[in-house]
Amino acid sequence: MSSNKMSRRKFIATVGGVAVVAGVSGGILYEVFRPKLITELPRHVAPNAYTQDGKSLLSIVKGTSDTNVETMVREALDAIGGIDRVVSSGKRVVVKPAVLNNQPYVAPDPHVVAEVARLAMEAGGTVVVAECSGGGDTSYCMQVQGITSAVQAVGATVRYLNTESQIQIAVPNGVTLHDVKTFPTIYDCDVLISVPRLKRHFSPTPTVTISLKNMMGVVPLSEMNRFHNMGLSQCIADVNTVMKPNLTVVDATYAMARSGPDDGDPIEMDTIMASGDPVAIDLIGAQKLMELEQQHGIPTSDYPDYTNIAHINAAATLGVGTNNPDNITIVERNLS
Repeated sequence: MSSNKMSRRKFIATVGGVAVVAGVSGGILYEVFRPKLITELPRHVAPNAYTQDGKSLLSIVKGTSDTNVETMVREALDAIGGIDRVVSSGKRVVVKPAVLNNQPYVAPDPHVVAEVARLAMEAGGTVVVAECSGGGDTSYCMQVQGITSAVQAVGATVRYLNTESQIQIAVPNGVTLHDVKTFPTIYDCDVLISVPRLKRHFSPTPTVTISLKNMMGVVPLSEMNRFHNMGLSQCIADVNTVMKPNLTVVDATYAMARSGPDDGDPIEMDTIMASGDPVAIDLIGAQKLMELEQQHGIPTSDYPDYTNIAHINAAATLGVGTNNPDNITIVERNLS
């Protein structure tokens, strides 16, 4: 008499290694499903499009509390050559804001995110604003921060990455990571734009959370936890080799000083920064944050100098960008 039951061994063979036995709990067999490993790099991984004479271009636009934020974003992008250096007709664009949770000044200003999305659409891109929050429900956090409504108002799509299936991609040049899980929206995009707020990070490392660390939000929570257990700084650098943003726009209208990534002191800077080099913009952003804290009497002795931040230097070593100030051309504009 034949049986319709499938043996454990046959089940695993049938799925071709996609499912692996993880163990037995309470006498019940359970499996862990692993996506098939993808070895091809995402299409958006490309050389820095914003260079001049072999140096990374970086803009710093300074305004006042009365300056239109959208104007500042446009000026910052125009100063390095415009968004159309990376976005053109038909390109699938992901704008990735850093939305840790729903607390004030944790996420970038929704007007900054929406303007980046609008400019990308104006350049012909099909734009999705996407995030996977590490400190709360992504949908709730994006809505409370005002990003969902601001983005929808300009006609872009909002996508909560934690609702997607996961894919696993190889990290061929990783020091600690050799593979990482991400989401189809991120893997399939042609252009990835990072939009963080300039913030302090209260731990020995990484000490700032700007563009490089924003890529923590393109992986699921399980991977975020893995990064912390394996050595966060190197994992941030490793993941940026396969999820490197083509463009970064930093919201420093208010910077979070003293502590972070939440519960810090919001200090008005009235500044927008932009670059195609996430390492360079993190380096200069860290410098500006330290200078701001010193101006306001906030002790910075607990943090390493901006030239000695582990994940920034590790990313430079892996070729993600440059941490050498001599290889960075800074274009400054004052709108005040």
